[in-house]
Amino acid sequence: MNIEYFIEGLECLMYCGQKITPEQKVLIENSLIVLQNENRFTGMYFWGRINAITRDYYIAFGYTQDCLKDRKFFYTLDGYQWMMLPFVHSPKIFQATILCREPFIGDPILVTTVELDPTFEIDANQIISANLPEKVKLKEEERLAAIVFIITEECAVCPRGALYKLTDGRVIPNQMFRGLNDLQVENISNYQILRLPRNDLKHNLLKRSDYNYAIDFLDCIADVIPLRQAFSLNLMRNERLIIIKSCLWPGMTFFHKLNSRKHGFLYFGDGKKNYDLLFMY
Repeated sequence: MNIEYFIEGLECLMYCGQKITPEQKVLIENSLIVLQNENRFTGMYFWGRINAITRDYYIAFGYTQDCLKDRKFFYTLDGYQWMMLPFVHSPKIFQATILCREPFIGDPILVTTVELDPTFEIDANQIISANLPEKVKLKEEERLAAIVFIITEECAVCPRGALYKLTDGRVIPNQMFRGLNDLQVENISNYQILRLPRNDLKHNLLKRSDYNYAIDFLDCIADVIPLRQAFSLNLMRNERLIIIKSCLWPGMTFFHKLNSRKHGFLYFGDGKKNYDLLFMY
């Protein structure tokens, strides 16, 4: 959520039960403005909160030139001192993060031992060899960085046209975006995943008769597996507001005010994925 309309965005998400105390609102908003100025970020966004046992983690991110490639994530335990999340590049850390079912404690230096799944070498439908499960030392700070990356990659939502791809490849907020109207807002194909596209460009462009290369380069949320079940859309006509909730990651919520530039997402949850989604229908 853009800090330019931080308070208003939180009010939009109060319908979903996502709220923070008035003191925390003022503290986080002011500290993020300071963080943006210190790092000379072009844009600063509040990502949400990971619930922990002792102290919760508040997450934010900012960018300088490219709002997808240049994102830097930060976390805080007190709402005042922000520390940069480490960049996780080890596949084993991501595997351990997904397998770890223990709740977050609230101690960034805490180390947990996670046992990975055994690996097998298969040839012609026969198991040639098997490796014993490997144990990985997982630091909570690395686990936090990994879970924030995974959630963002899988269910961070933005409306179609909110981002614009320049000829040099950089992605920036679209200054001409004026919001979705009443005819567009309930169409799931008008919402995209806020990440670098995974689908081929032709796949994203050819699905629309009104395609525009500069704004249709992102993946649509309708393509997220399970198809047409990963997100739920709710239109509040009296409030002129659309709310989209992730069914895979309970706690991730997106809002957009009709016919306005105001939109954003917030995650308030414990970092647990809903693996039972396919059995809930």
